[in-house]
Amino acid sequence: MEHEVRRSTGQYESKEVNRRWRYRWTSASVSCLVFAMALIFAPQAHAGFVGSYTFGQWTLINQSADGSVAPTLDGIQITGGNTGSGDPGATDFVITAPASGAVTFSWTYFSLDLPTVDNAGFLLNGVYTVLADASPHSGAEMFSVSAGQTFGFRVATADNQFDPGILTISNFSGPEAVGQAPAVPEPGTAGMMFLAITAAAAFWRGMRLKKPLGSPELTGRLTRPPVLLLVVGLLASISMNAQVHYTGTTATGRLVLTRQVNLMQMAQSSQSHTSLPGNGTAGGPDWNRNAPPTLLRPAGTQRATGQNGLLADPQMQTLLVNPSTTASLHVAGISHYDMRNANGGNQFSIEPPSQGLAVGNGYIAEGVNNAFQVYSLSGTPLLPVVLTTNQVFGLAPAIDRNTDIQGPYPTDIRVFYDADIRRWFILQRVADNDSAGNVVFQSQIYLAVSQTDVPTGTFNIYVIDTTNLTRPGCPCISDYPAIGADKNGFYISSNEFDFSFDYRDVSILAISKAGLAAGAATPTLAEFVIPPSLGYEFTVFPATTPPGASYFTANGGLEYFVSSQASLISDSQMALWAMTNTASLGTATPDLALVEITIPTLTYSYPPVARQPAGPLPYGSTVGATVPPAIDGGDLRVLSVIYSGGRLYVTLATQVRDKFATALSGGAFLVISPAYRVGTLTGSALRQGYLMVEQNNLLRPSIAVDAQGRGAIVFTLVGPGYYPSAAFVPFSSFTPSNTIQIAAAGALPEDGFTAYDYPFIARWGDYSAAVVGDDGKIYMATEFIPSGLRTEFANWGTALIGILPQ
Repeated sequence: MEHEVRRSTGQYESKEVNRRWRYRWTSASVSCLVFAMALIFAPQAHAGFVGSYTFGQWTLINQSADGSVAPTLDGIQITGGNTGSGDPGATDFVITAPASGAVTFSWTYFSLDLPTVDNAGFLLNGVYTVLADASPHSGAEMFSVSAGQTFGFRVATADNQFDPGILTISNFSGPEAVGQAPAVPEPGTAGMMFLAITAAAAFWRGMRLKKPLGSPELTGRLTRPPVLLLVVGLLASISMNAQVHYTGTTATGRLVLTRQVNLMQMAQSSQSHTSLPGNGTAGGPDWNRNAPPTLLRPAGTQRATGQNGLLADPQMQTLLVNPSTTASLHVAGISHYDMRNANGGNQFSIEPPSQGLAVGNGYIAEGVNNAFQVYSLSGTPLLPVVLTTNQVFGLAPAIDRNTDIQGPYPTDIRVFYDADIRRWFILQRVADNDSAGNVVFQSQIYLAVSQTDVPTGTFNIYVIDTTNLTRPGCPCISDYPAIGADKNGFYISSNEFDFSFDYRDVSILAISKAGLAAGAATPTLAEFVIPPSLGYEFTVFPATTPPGASYFTANGGLEYFVSSQASLISDSQMALWAMTNTASLGTATPDLALVEITIPTLTYSYPPVARQPAGPLPYGSTVGATVPPAIDGGDLRVLSVIYSGGRLYVTLATQVRDKFATALSGGAFLVISPAYRVGTLTGSALRQGYLMVEQNNLLRPSIAVDAQGRGAIVFTLVGPGYYPSAAFVPFSSFTPSNTIQIAAAGALPEDGFTAYDYPFIARWGDYSAAVVGDDGKIYMATEFIPSGLRTEFANWGTALIGILPQ
């Protein structure tokens, strides 16, 4: 189906009609008679979106908006614009009448936004009649059209933000041209409509407002001082928390371009040298015993809050499990075997496999720990060998097996493709060691940015020192860097710990995307340092925007962040953050502002460990293990944030309980509607829920959705019924499907070296990854246990998954 989309600069093709208020009282008996006759006795009325009114016959017109329309079981649903522009817009769905007669339909309208900011109604020859400008409202309508007139439906917005209006049309009937087969309503349709209209007509029908969208009244009302105060007050009441403001500093010059490297040439060279003496695995220890430990959340009170959620209701709806999948792509990615034997074996064994994934321009790029590979969209590896990020960044090998000299320790990989500037990113934090592997008080973040849109080509390598010797509580090491981007900036948010591994603060780096794309020697950079305060100042996760979705461009450009409670074992609030004026990153003196609020959410609590089925333990048996180890369930930090259609899609791990009251590791998802108006940040959870499989566990959920909010959540499924398996659940209409699909079934228990040392819990992928490709598919990657080649000390693998959104 092809839909025409037109944009303008704010002028709309509607006749000027003076606004007026009109109240109508209608006799129930007369209304019933008129509508019943129109529905039942008009032989040329065509019921539903069929015949001349099939979905493909209509035209979708977006005017300064990014709205959409989708068929439903008994009609259509039109979602209004939410571009984040701060400007008015409209989404129309129109058709030319094939004949003269009556148009009838039922409608419902919903929006989380303030009354009058969004509205919905019908169009007749360019004249717009508002049916509702507050939520929720519903009703039934009839109007007459002449052959050749244009009519349809509209959802309008005053500023393209917070939450769009949604207009649902059902029981539609329109006049059909002579010669077309008359439609017969489904049994009971006319009778039900008759009863509905009888009931509706007995009440006051309320306001109907006729006006063109170009009327300045909506925006005029919003800018009058008394109304501004009311709007601000109402918006603030949504979150019911005071804003906390932060000031950043310009840090241009700290991020420095150090070298350039061509990945294909490097891989070809590495391939030709893999058999040189000393590149085996015999020398030195197999894992770095001085590697930084798991860096945990800040210490805090161990109490639970928000008893109106999960903790108060241990029973929740379970998800079903489909052992097969409809995924068009489900292939093996990088495994421990691949990673350990990269760079001629001059590597350590590493657990867990932190997952990086990016897709664009016909390529898939995967990073796992300090290993990197590029694939075709069908999953074929394109680099002749797996590269290490030590090689990519120009660092010494993790360990030289000839000399036992140890090099720097890159970890916490992130991979990203920015479809806006057509550049690939590879990012890691790096801890320095001396030649014996002992930690030295130095740390950096390395960032590789491609020079083109080909991920096997040449990359610019940037470095920023994160030791921060002059900062209180430092020298420091950055941990768990999370990345995001808007139209103007690339953002790195990381937790800072001192070298005693005590938590200090969050560092947020805002970098000019234009500068990175151009290969600037020192791109424009600003930094925010956020000390602990409310408990939400930890893993402040920035949002990314999928291809085809709109950035937030009002307020000089805006980037959203989300964080969860770090100091408690349970909470029922989350923090929403907004960084404004990001367009100033295009100047030499960026002037950014950051604000934080908290919003009510579902209750989330610390997840327990996950148990595995019995199975062979080739490594564990050598150290006395007889049963498979428990697997780390993770913590409460945010795991993914997507900004699409003006909403934020968020996932994190949480404890869940099945009908047997068994505590399990599961997931939580939230769809948050944010807004930033007249200097005030607000937000509320439009939809939220839990991910749970009875008697089993879901680990490290990560979400991706497209511009229409369709996507999937990926995770590892493990428990008494499943070896660790790569799985996902489709996501649409703000909620997951009720059935999980297993894309790569686990074949064995997790049997890695981290499980057999204190605290005797197996480390598991610190995070999964999910993204939207510019081909419209949803791509995912996560950890599972395959049956293929393993090393002596670990047996994890990763799966690459691709699906069409539903």
